[in-house]
Amino acid sequence: MRGLIVDTTVKRAYAAAFDGEKTSVVYLAEGVSTASALIPAVRAALAELGLRNEELDGVSAVVGPGSFTGIRIGVSFINAFAFALSVPRFRITAFDVMRAVKEGAPAYGVDAGHDSYYAEFSTDEGYSDRNAASAEMPQGTFYQEDVAADLPRGAITVLMRAIDQHVYSLCAPSYLTDLLTPYYMRKSQAERMKEQHD
Repeated sequence: MRGLIVDTTVKRAYAAAFDGEKTSVVYLAEGVSTASALIPAVRAALAELGLRNEELDGVSAVVGPGSFTGIRIGVSFINAFAFALSVPRFRITAFDVMRAVKEGAPAYGVDAGHDSYYAEFSTDEGYSDRNAASAEMPQGTFYQEDVAADLPRGAITVLMRAIDQHVYSLCAPSYLTDLLTPYYMRKSQAERMKEQHD
């Protein structure tokens, strides 16, 4: 099984590839725009394993929540990459990745700034997500920034599972011809302004 995943939603964005048990993680160059640094990182991750684009069994982008611009860059890249190669694309969220790193936390938090988090809370019915103040986060919450070094391993685990089980999304259907869609913490300013005028 061979795959490629990009995560441009985090402060230290990366491209990760795997070929069976062999993995490669390349972090995007610092001081360079994400858009400019992504393709070289993807090339380097695949080259480290000797993989060609057409050998991939599936590709994925972490669709969010996270950096607004980063989400758009990663999702757009993987949509185009998968379309060009006719390979399945898989929708993975930051919460899927964090659960793969550590299961069973009462909540998973992504820093939303202003002393708040966009969080996924464990409930009796499954999971629910919303913006929450730091004071609302329960004891035992798993914070993304505390495990930044483990995120690529978690992302690889989720994508391997998705390819193996042909689960095109752990959170919403997305098949070969469907485009991945961003998962934003909040609506964009343009969307909020449009709603005010409607």
